[in-house]
Amino acid sequence: MSGADWLSYSLQDFVMFGPQVFLRLFIRMNQDLWPWQVLAVLVSVAVPVLLLKQATSARRLALGLVAVAWITSGYGFLVGYFGPINWPAGWFGWAFVVQGCVLAVASLAGGVSHQQQAGGALAVIWLLAVGGLPWATVAEAGDWRALALFSLAPGTTVGAGVLALALLSGPWRWLYLIVPVLWTLFSVAMLWGLRTWWLLPVPLATLVFTGAAFWFSPRPGQNPG
Repeated sequence: MSGADWLSYSLQDFVMFGPQVFLRLFIRMNQDLWPWQVLAVLVSVAVPVLLLKQATSARRLALGLVAVAWITSGYGFLVGYFGPINWPAGWFGWAFVVQGCVLAVASLAGGVSHQQQAGGALAVIWLLAVGGLPWATVAEAGDWRALALFSLAPGTTVGAGVLALALLSGPWRWLYLIVPVLWTLFSVAMLWGLRTWWLLPVPLATLVFTGAAFWFSPRPGQNPG
């Protein structure tokens, strides 16, 4: 195949499914899991409550909940639902599982920052993320059953999950950042190819929340870790 032939292709030509098929996955997942979504909502609310506490143990528990969210959204949605129709999503699913394990190890192995800055502001941003991002799929699908909850849907999990960067110290932050960056790039390309314009704000919001997390991270001089 010549270079001119490759230039004739667009992103849409590499996506082997349509937007309706993709959005239907969220509806299927919610139907299959009902009423266990209540647990996802409880986790979404528990994290900001823990962020408001001063104890390091509370921050460790918050990171543990986020770690579980990475694992459940990765294995549950990406491997179980999305992977069969999109092989890169399956690989990302296992990367999410590894990401959750890395975060769990960080929370237990001294990767938690000993300083907490703007816990209240971080909790508010968290609530905005888990309360706002799930509705992007509803707007695109025109069906409330497509709600993309934190710890179930990957986009919302990554968007809110990057805020955990503010709780990590040292090299753990940079190690934790790899999967969100790769997923954001993949999401933008896939959603652009599907022309699901209402979903594009989700990866864009992820970049904003990443910046916010670094802003709230303790400076090296303030953090003994």
